[in-house]
Amino acid sequence: MKRITTLLMASLGTFSLACQQQDNLADEKPAIKAISFVGIPTQNVRFDASNARITVQLPAIVNGGLQPVFELTQGTQVLDGVMADKTIDLSAFCACNPSNHPKKIILRVGNQKTTAVYELVVVATGPLKARNTADQFIFSRKTKRLDLRLPVENLYSNPHVDMLLFTDVVTGHVTRISADAACLNGCISNAPNELVFSLGSPIEQELLPGTYTISVTGIGFPQHLVVTD
Repeated sequence: MKRITTLLMASLGTFSLACQQQDNLADEKPAIKAISFVGIPTQNVRFDASNARITVQLPAIVNGGLQPVFELTQGTQVLDGVMADKTIDLSAFCACNPSNHPKKIILRVGNQKTTAVYELVVVATGPLKARNTADQFIFSRKTKRLDLRLPVENLYSNPHVDMLLFTDVVTGHVTRISADAACLNGCISNAPNELVFSLGSPIEQELLPGTYTISVTGIGFPQHLVVTD
């Protein structure tokens, strides 16, 4: 009988210890212990844990998007801020930004009891620059919509483009497209190195059939635009 009692007490003690350990893990606050990014040197990532702030200096070209690698506290999961393809949507940093203050992305992590919020800010390494690719763009005037995705470096510097210049390579005639100083450019989350323009009617009246060079805020692009009827 004594032996059975001793075994029972030992079992109860083990069960109590396991429950206590589980309670301690559940009480641990959700947090990011460390963070890195695929293809980004560690010296270009600054993690201020006390202020819940992450700053990343991006390369000129973000190959494959910005993919974070988290080290989290026990029981913590990433709840918000990362897309299904495991990258971070950087489109907040490549649209027009009228202020000098950087935009932020919110990363939210949590466990079964509570959540924690972190701010992510990205910094471009240089000014917007055209990339030399073999792309050529075609615009049919029948569609009445011109969608341009210009390959660039340093997309995430919040460029503000209020005028596009199209120069006919044969005649030299320049067509200027603007919207009364309003911003024309945008970007897409799954196109991490492309400056996007979506121009609707009356663009088909402005651009006549021909081949054009493209210029944006003084930046000439090597790609041509071919306009057809």
